[in-house]
Amino acid sequence: MGKYVNDINGVALGSSFRSKCDTLVEQGAKEVNGLNFEEDLVCVVDNGNFAAAGYAYDEGEYEEFTREDGRPKRWFIVEGVEDLVNND
Repeated sequence: MGKYVNDINGVALGSSFRSKCDTLVEQGAKEVNGLNFEEDLVCVVDNGNFAAAGYAYDEGEYEEFTREDGRPKRWFIVEGVEDLVNND
């Protein structure tokens, strides 16, 4: 994952899987099933002690997120996500 979403509408997503998912929904993100690549797609990945919200900016990145690795994942459409990502 190379592009992370750390906040939305000025609201920090937090560090846990639940806080990231809940904050995205509270800020207007739409949860989707993640079975297909879509524009503005964000995957929240549970890494145990922390989570990451990554922007699946193209089909190649989407394929990386969909590889089965045993970690829980949830998918969201976040309109305008390109403007929210940390490209560091």
